[in-house]
Amino acid sequence: LGVNRHGPLQSSTVQQFVESVVPEPVLQEVGSVSALVTALGLALGQMTGWMTYGSKKHDSAEKTVTTILPVIHKTIDQITPLIDADAMAFSNYLVAQKMPTANEEETALKQEALEEALLTIIHVPMKIMELGCSCWAPLEDLSANYNTSLKSDLQVAVKCVESGIWGAYKNVMINLDDVINDQTKQEIAAKARKLLE
Repeated sequence: LGVNRHGPLQSSTVQQFVESVVPEPVLQEVGSVSALVTALGLALGQMTGWMTYGSKKHDSAEKTVTTILPVIHKTIDQITPLIDADAMAFSNYLVAQKMPTANEEETALKQEALEEALLTIIHVPMKIMELGCSCWAPLEDLSANYNTSLKSDLQVAVKCVESGIWGAYKNVMINLDDVINDQTKQEIAAKARKLLE
């Protein structure tokens, strides 16, 4: 995806990010917001794990926590660059839309570029879904044995991850409408629906 680990959206303040979610100029789609929400949910889950670890009251949770924390941490590292990747993918699509169509060759090249850019736009939220879903098992394991004073933190973590995955799914499905290749469209839709189950 050619993601930038220190892209402008990741490096922005909360206020700057919120203000960038506006109709004009188009800086990002719902994919960027979904990636951020998912990452925030995972961060809350990670915090719950860390605040359970080392607690004498929760000694029995130590093995579970030391197993899941690296998984969640790695996933956060993988998902945060997608905040900017989504915006980059959409920018490439806008560039392709401006390609000339003076003759049949140019029209064909433009259509090919649009399809390629569109599939990249779809690939980003699909990756968000995959990464978010990969943490359901670790979060479930954590919910079975954790510092219960952090119950609301873990509940919000789960809801954020769920919302981020749902938002990414909606992003995939709405962009699939413009994909020309029917087989590709059906394969992606089936995969997205399975992840949402």
